[in-house]
Amino acid sequence: MLMEELFSRGIMTMGPSRVDPAREVGVFKPEFLASLPALRTAEMDKFRWIAGEWHHDNAVPATRVSPAYTDIGTSRFAICENGNWVCAVRPDGREVLHITFDPFSRQWMYVIFNGAYCILRSADGWLGDRIVFTGLMTMIGISCEWRLTLTRNGPDEFGYINEERADDGSWQYIDEWHFRRKTGASA
Repeated sequence: MLMEELFSRGIMTMGPSRVDPAREVGVFKPEFLASLPALRTAEMDKFRWIAGEWHHDNAVPATRVSPAYTDIGTSRFAICENGNWVCAVRPDGREVLHITFDPFSRQWMYVIFNGAYCILRSADGWLGDRIVFTGLMTMIGISCEWRLTLTRNGPDEFGYINEERADDGSWQYIDEWHFRRKTGASA
């Protein structure tokens, strides 16, 4: 159980409540918390290159009921929330939380919560220039197990491949995105 695990791992202990110091409650051990900000900063540094404006294309293959097509557009990303998140920046300038590193679980989190909904996780993190996120995705009412493989191809280019888990357990290709940094738009 969660609370038992937090106490048995030494993450939490009993201590005074912040609201009522006379009350003993479960608190995080200060020595455990002390290392987390530096760990999160070091991990977030691995994604700082993504900040800036990008041209993108989204190649979608043909299915038995639809033709292949490629959509195009622009995207902008920023490091936000005091350096703790990669945000997608909407055309109106609003920053939308997108990718973060959770120092408690030591996992990367990729989140979407507008039209499509997911919290994809990467326990392995960056392996070279690649990071793989997996988890449950609900996209426009359709749910499936999703895998997103993001690959950095240098300072001004990256891409990702989306796949879904088939009934037989294999991963089936959905689509592919390619991003090229806009000229003169590096972070």
